[in-house]
Amino acid sequence: MPATLRTRYSPPIAPSAPHAEPPPYALDAGAGLDRLRDTEWLLTNATGGFAMGTALGLPTRRYHALLVAALEPPVRRHVALHSLVERVTIDPGGARAESADLACFAFKAGDGTITHPRGDQRLLRFEKDAHCRWFYRLPFGGELTKTLRLHRDRAAASIDYTVRAPRALVRLEVRPLAALRDAHSLLGAWAGHEFHPEPERAGVRIHRGHLRLCLDASAGAFDLDPHWWHGFEYAHERDRGYDHAEDLYSPGAFILQTRPDQPCTLTISAWLGDDRPDDATATGARTIASVPDAGARASASDVPRGTSPGVRATLARLAAAADDFVVRRGPVGSAGRSIIAGYPWFSDWGRDTMISVPGLLLTTGRYAEARSVLATFAAHRRHGLIPNLFNDRTGEAEYNTVDASLWFVRAACEYLRASGDRAGFEADLAPACLEVVDAYAKGTDHGIGMDPLDGLIAAGDETSQLTWMDAKRDGIVFTPRHGKAVEVNALWHHDLVTLASAIARADPKRAESMRALAARARVSFQAMFWNEAAQCCYDVLLPVGGGKWRPDARVRPNQVFAVSLGESPLRPDQQRGVVRRVRESLLTPVGLRTLDPLDPGYKARYRGTMLERDAAYHNGTVWPWLLGPYAEAVMRVGGFSAESRAEARAALMSLAEEMEGLSLGQLPEVYDAEPPHAPGGCPAQAWSVAEALRVLTMAAGE
Repeated sequence: MPATLRTRYSPPIAPSAPHAEPPPYALDAGAGLDRLRDTEWLLTNATGGFAMGTALGLPTRRYHALLVAALEPPVRRHVALHSLVERVTIDPGGARAESADLACFAFKAGDGTITHPRGDQRLLRFEKDAHCRWFYRLPFGGELTKTLRLHRDRAAASIDYTVRAPRALVRLEVRPLAALRDAHSLLGAWAGHEFHPEPERAGVRIHRGHLRLCLDASAGAFDLDPHWWHGFEYAHERDRGYDHAEDLYSPGAFILQTRPDQPCTLTISAWLGDDRPDDATATGARTIASVPDAGARASASDVPRGTSPGVRATLARLAAAADDFVVRRGPVGSAGRSIIAGYPWFSDWGRDTMISVPGLLLTTGRYAEARSVLATFAAHRRHGLIPNLFNDRTGEAEYNTVDASLWFVRAACEYLRASGDRAGFEADLAPACLEVVDAYAKGTDHGIGMDPLDGLIAAGDETSQLTWMDAKRDGIVFTPRHGKAVEVNALWHHDLVTLASAIARADPKRAESMRALAARARVSFQAMFWNEAAQCCYDVLLPVGGGKWRPDARVRPNQVFAVSLGESPLRPDQQRGVVRRVRESLLTPVGLRTLDPLDPGYKARYRGTMLERDAAYHNGTVWPWLLGPYAEAVMRVGGFSAESRAEARAALMSLAEEMEGLSLGQLPEVYDAEPPHAPGGCPAQAWSVAEALRVLTMAAGE
């Protein structure tokens, strides 16, 4: 590898030894009710299924549940087991028996207030690592630990209760609340006739249509007592302007009684379908055996030399977070892999996946999975376009994007560089990359194509939203960027150069043709996108007819890709100007603003109705994933000097501190543009984690 590349790329983070696992995240009762209620956790099972909730145990979203299963991995997700209502009775003898509730819910009071039961008042501590644990104070000095585990590669969960109540009789009653509904919908008691419980020796089977939720216990008995709990209220849904009330079905309760001085342990297993999970998957062990390097994690011993302990620990935590997004696409045993864009409501999106592959999979050494992800999307290409997304309800591919295919080419070339797998690249990826280049050069769907006059890529019209700034509501396109977008053309130039290098040995004539096209695009880019007065790039060139273009001078972060990508179309002085302007106008501790605060259209807060939030989505709202390209751009203009690496590390470590915040162990989709930079959107977003992991690895060490 040339010496110049050794300064730009760090070795992948190797699979971890057990000691490299990061310590658990923890919150105790002293954090306060608001913090415990607002802090969200996430567990995933590598199929698109998940469990999610709050540290307090209070459901505040329709997606908060103990088991959400992907019926056709990784899509068609359904809430199976919503929650459990637990009551513990401690009887030390005499007439002094006392009961303690562990669950807490908000019912239709209109303000999200916890009304019944009040298990929050007994919560001592919450912890999260590969599992979630709640610790509760019980009467007479007792304590209960509740542990939630998801089964890897299965639609199943286990919940363990361990009660310590010295010299007392213990009665533990656990009542499951089931939904068996599409994850994006809500359930009403009108569906009561659709639920059919079937008691069994150790539990119950609940049928609703073609869905079957099975619940078993390790001890005790199941008391069949079907009824409905009405009027659950979800504060997040209410605040986002959605329907926010739901009814839930309970088939009965598990009951366990023990004698004094005997530890009481109850395990409730829940799964969707007929096949009970075996012991191997119940431990949480990985079962994706068809991919040799699946499950790689960050190792504190394999990061670059000279890396500080703080950066090592952060890389380990980012790598653990990265694992949540890598999922199986297809039935059990399938080798197909994909990446969930964000939990709880996004499916696998092409753009997000391609941006995330280098950070989630290449940086962590998961090369076989990276190849599988890229091959999965390549197999679904149409007219030179890879899918923008796979619909979460139907699984159908949708193709309305201009940049996803260009990010695909970039990711494929990065795969070749990182893995050295030329045979795999040439067999699975190179034909798709060349098809993308041909389609863009000749023209394809959605008005995507190269302008023969200047060699730049144009796309869309005033009604379309084809770039990543794609918010549209009620016919309103909030950030119209049809025409020639700056990041699209930066990608086009970069892809032509890197793909030419990748195929030069196999097809030197084709490679030379692409280099010539890249050189032409570079000249046009400098001439048309450079704003001399502002010393930065225009965001987009809008068509005005007659082959003419009007530059949009609004300062947005998209220009940073003209510097961060390895093959920049800008001169060095122009690159420095871009970084300086982005630093001055858009940089925050948690990401880049999407619009200059001095712009009249700037929105400081991502709040309000759906229409208000969409209007702010790309008009000020901070996106943490952009901090990765910014930090990389800082290092590139600084020649990867010690000073530039230190600046990049400081920016990314500031963002990584947010993993101790309201998205516990994860990084969210967006933040407010102004302090205190409240998080919003998805609590766990793939490219937020991926770009922080990728670029912090580059910035680590000497």
